[in-house]
Amino acid sequence: MRRAAIALAATVALLGAAPAARAQSRAELDAAIEALGSDSRADVEGGLQTLGLAGSPRAVAPIAARIRRGLPPDLLEVAVDTLTILGRAEAGPVLFELTRHRRSAIRLKAVRGIVATEPRGADRVLIEALSDTDAAVRGAAAEGLGTLGATRAIDPLFHALERRVPEAPMAIARLAGPADVDRFLEHLTRLPFDQITPALSEMLHRDDLAARAKLAIIHRLTELATPEVRAFLEDFVSALDADDDSQVRRAAEDAIPRIGQ
Repeated sequence: MRRAAIALAATVALLGAAPAARAQSRAELDAAIEALGSDSRADVEGGLQTLGLAGSPRAVAPIAARIRRGLPPDLLEVAVDTLTILGRAEAGPVLFELTRHRRSAIRLKAVRGIVATEPRGADRVLIEALSDTDAAVRGAAAEGLGTLGATRAIDPLFHALERRVPEAPMAIARLAGPADVDRFLEHLTRLPFDQITPALSEMLHRDDLAARAKLAIIHRLTELATPEVRAFLEDFVSALDADDDSQVRRAAEDAIPRIGQ
């Protein structure tokens, strides 16, 4: 394994330690920041590791500057991972830039870093990444939009759904309002049922989604009346609390015996 990968693994492990155990002195931070400007690979690698362990917001700007100056491929990955671990929104600008990097592995890490750091403008950049040439980047962008609650991304996510981005259905499910649910149900027969059921389950279990939208899902599934639908509804009902007496539960229970085995 490359030394940089080992360094990152150590960083991730040690970040779980008690804060007192990983506290860094100001002098150590200053030395690590200075090391990032070195032409020595070992110095840069050591500086990244120290700054990642420190968890200090002071680390973001010098890491971003070193990324812009240039790094070999493996150390660039470590630098992006370190920004992701730090979780600071200040990393947004450099991560935005990296979503246009020539290497898809870096673009993927940048997208994941944006989701982790939640900088202002994240939704705009992730929407752009839905059109990336790499499937993994497109998928991470879709998943990230759902994670961040980016409701303005609904239309782009529907376009991604039409382009068969596998992560788009779940992202839509997390963001959808009642009108979006109706729109989503129009795609019910256009995709394999097992690819769309996690999204349907997400919608049905959301506390913030109106009952009428959930009843629309049950009604549309009842119209399909396939053995897969019956199994899905049985699983849905069995996952509910025993004292759940909602309209949605009753509708699902009423539908099950009307659907053939």
